Amino acid sequence: MANFVSHYLKNPEWRKQHRWRRAIWHVMSSVGLTGAHALPLNRRWVEISRVKMPLENLDPAFNGFKIVQISDLHYSPVVWARYLIQHIRWVNDLDADLIVVTGDLITGGYRYAHRVATLLSHLKAKQGVICTLGNHDYSIYGKNQSVEGGRRGDFLEKCLKDRGLRVLRNETEYVRTAGSDKTLAVVGLDDEWSGHINPAKGFAGVDPQLPIICLNHNPANVLELMEYPWQWMLAGHTHGRQVATSRFGRTFYPQRYRHYTHGYYPVNGRHLYVNRGLSYGQRVLAWCRPEITVFRLERTGMAYESTALEISDPLHPVLRGEG
Repeated sequence: MANFVSHYLKNPEWRKQHRWRRAIWHVMSSVGLTGAHALPLNRRWVEISRVKMPLENLDPAFNGFKIVQISDLHYSPVVWARYLIQHIRWVNDLDADLIVVTGDLITGGYRYAHRVATLLSHLKAKQGVICTLGNHDYSIYGKNQSVEGGRRGDFLEKCLKDRGLRVLRNETEYVRTAGSDKTLAVVGLDDEWSGHINPAKGFAGVDPQLPIICLNHNPANVLELMEYPWQWMLAGHTHGRQVATSRFGRTFYPQRYRHYTHGYYPVNGRHLYVNRGLSYGQRVLAWCRPEITVFRLERTGMAYESTALEISDPLHPVLRGEG
């Protein structure tokens, strides 16, 4: 009997089980524990967003180049490996040229740095994997900018690099592809909340004539970063949720209101995309499901048109006219 139940849970027949498994997800999400959903997920529950990424001055060899973004894994005592492994497999099925992981890899102690590095080392992309750090990667010590917070960030970076992953902390990575004469610049910024961000250092020496993608965990500071020459910014952090929307929140915490929560936003002629992340969060609403984003690069010398996005979600900010 025990073997039957185990097989039933690990090898679901989705037509028969999807409804009650989805109900479990909703119950857990209402208390912020969706990451504790250890059972297999229906692949349709994880949204794979496909977005065209026009870039000026892009080398023609990069046309069709595929970048896959994941964010906010929060590997921890709540978000288990068996939950995240599903997403790793699905990302690998996308046959990416480059994978970027935009922060909040862990929410836990030092042992989770080793574990998430091992997990991410199984990601497969032709040009490898680039990681940046988020506020949770510095633990609770990040905000006070203590030595311990920096030590935890440094240790996570070491674990990732030891397993062949690239980590950008206010640094630039130049990416080439077969047949390209010009490179693609990927600028990875460190976490803003913990005070480790240094955009002047990150963009130092970057030719503004290159196509530039900026990886920045928290999109809240996008306007402050307009002085730097990025074309696209890829962010996470929000889990797709708005905060400080109640009367109490608007009165006492207006600064916490999020202007950019999920999906694509045109910002002063630039392009911001906020990934909803993979792990826990209050994901009761359908548009707040975990997300994997697939960007397909294309050369353009024209102004970007939002219709280039492949969006079907009626609650998306672009289709609501909020772009």
